[in-house]
Amino acid sequence: MNKITGSLKGIMTINFIVAVALPIFVISVITITLLSRSMGEQVIKYNTQLASDLAAGTQDFLITADMVMGQTAVMIDTGGLDSRQVQQYLDALVASHTYFEAIHVLDNNGQSVFGAPHDPSYSTLDLSRQPFFQITKQTAETHWSTTFISQHTGQPTLTITRPTRNGMIVGYINLSKLNEITAKGDVSQHSWAAILDVEGTFIGHSDRGQVYQRNNIGDREFIKTVLAGNPNSARVRYGQDDYLITVAIAKPTGWPVIIAQRTDIAFAPVTHTRNIFLVGSILALGLAVFIAVRNLRKIFKPLGEFTRKMQQVAAGNYNLPLECYEYIEFNTISDHFRTMADAVRHREAELRRKQGELANYMRTLERSNQELDQFAYVVSHDLKAPLRAIANLSQWLEEDLGSVLDPEIQHKLELLRGRVQRMENLIEGILEYSRIGRIKSDAELVNVGELIAEVIEDLAPPEGFHILVGPNMPVIDTERIRLKQVFANLVGNGIKHHNRPDGQVIIGGKDVGRFFEFSVADNGPGIAANYHHKVFEMFQTLKPRDTLESTGVGLALVKKIVENQGGSIRILSSEGQGANFIFTWPKKLKEG
Repeated sequence: MNKITGSLKGIMTINFIVAVALPIFVISVITITLLSRSMGEQVIKYNTQLASDLAAGTQDFLITADMVMGQTAVMIDTGGLDSRQVQQYLDALVASHTYFEAIHVLDNNGQSVFGAPHDPSYSTLDLSRQPFFQITKQTAETHWSTTFISQHTGQPTLTITRPTRNGMIVGYINLSKLNEITAKGDVSQHSWAAILDVEGTFIGHSDRGQVYQRNNIGDREFIKTVLAGNPNSARVRYGQDDYLITVAIAKPTGWPVIIAQRTDIAFAPVTHTRNIFLVGSILALGLAVFIAVRNLRKIFKPLGEFTRKMQQVAAGNYNLPLECYEYIEFNTISDHFRTMADAVRHREAELRRKQGELANYMRTLERSNQELDQFAYVVSHDLKAPLRAIANLSQWLEEDLGSVLDPEIQHKLELLRGRVQRMENLIEGILEYSRIGRIKSDAELVNVGELIAEVIEDLAPPEGFHILVGPNMPVIDTERIRLKQVFANLVGNGIKHHNRPDGQVIIGGKDVGRFFEFSVADNGPGIAANYHHKVFEMFQTLKPRDTLESTGVGLALVKKIVENQGGSIRILSSEGQGANFIFTWPKKLKEG
């Protein structure tokens, strides 16, 4: 024993075996545990997603019915149809939407005014004592009833009631569609999907017999928790087996959508994978120990020599001697190491040369930027001066000869001054566009709400035009002038292009991680989808410049500012539906 522990070889052998075996053992245990947990979570996540998909399908079904009822209520309130046309409309509605068992239009006293499918007896139908009538009349809001079995179809049914100007409209919705939805969640013979009403009764099930028997599981503790508004996943004893139950809630009725899968089936892949990984880990551990013991002696010597060579390279000695080793791999490593040393030497020399070139490029770039700034100043001064002279001369002509000039000449003088102003704005826009990214202002804390208020005050929107700013606007450490330019251009566009007496711009913002996302939405004429990519290009306008003064530079300037800050901008719009510009702005000023 002393021989083993007293020699370097013995100590290194024992230590190496421990160093290899212990990490493999620990990593194997941790990996198996984490893998089992991860796969278990994936099973739950998959079932939860499946439940959410079914809930979304249920919700789409209900929302579609609600939209149809809403459109019908608007049609009735709008008027313009006689009784025969209303009856024909309702009959066509029930015929085209088969999930409607019946639709009734009630007056304020609960008396049926119209009914579909048409039945003469509906004219004497009094629904004033029905809970849905009383609740809707009291709240004046859309009401979803509890479910019940229809006397006509024998299927689960519910009513949706919407108030109208002179009463309300009530639709009887056949819920047999829910059986089709739940059938999509029947992933295997050991699972089932179901939809419960708020009392825990099956109203949709992959096994339709459960629905027809009106089975109720509302008395189970897990279901009570779900009905109380706490959907989650749990392992529940159901019948003779344990099941993994996942739940999602379908709005607006609050119905639980359940996916149930037998636990042993659900987690079978987890158990199988865990066993395979456990066996593999044990074999890998044994193999690692065997290889470590067998090759330990032959490894130490080359490793020591490689360490020495690394030290030489680190010290700047790239001329390494050619050496031969017992293993081909070590010879290959030695060759590659010498090749690497040569490459490092050449790259070091190349790096020094590139650094010199880069320094020259930087000096050249600085000179170019200085020349560009000087050129911009000259352009701004030399081009604007004659433009101002032209504008002043036209103004003097109109003032001195106004009494003898006919209206057409006066109009042309006004057009001339407008063209001069447009050219000045265009020059200023181009110069400002060229400065972005080259000339930066210092960052400062900017209260976005106060900044927007300044923009609105500067723009002075016309009377009757409303600009609404969302709450909780952030404070950002950024370039104030650039952010103000973005808001000024976007809000100014909304004011300039509005075509309604009740023009409106809504400004909102929210936190999206490393960025704030702002939106500027107007209710103007909108922009067709095929022009979305053009509005951010230089000199692009969607209207002739003779009908609306515009340089076509503003949105290009906005896009360049936003992207130079590290953000992005997009547009959501369609013709006639207003435009919504959405851009992101970093919480922290981008360096460099």
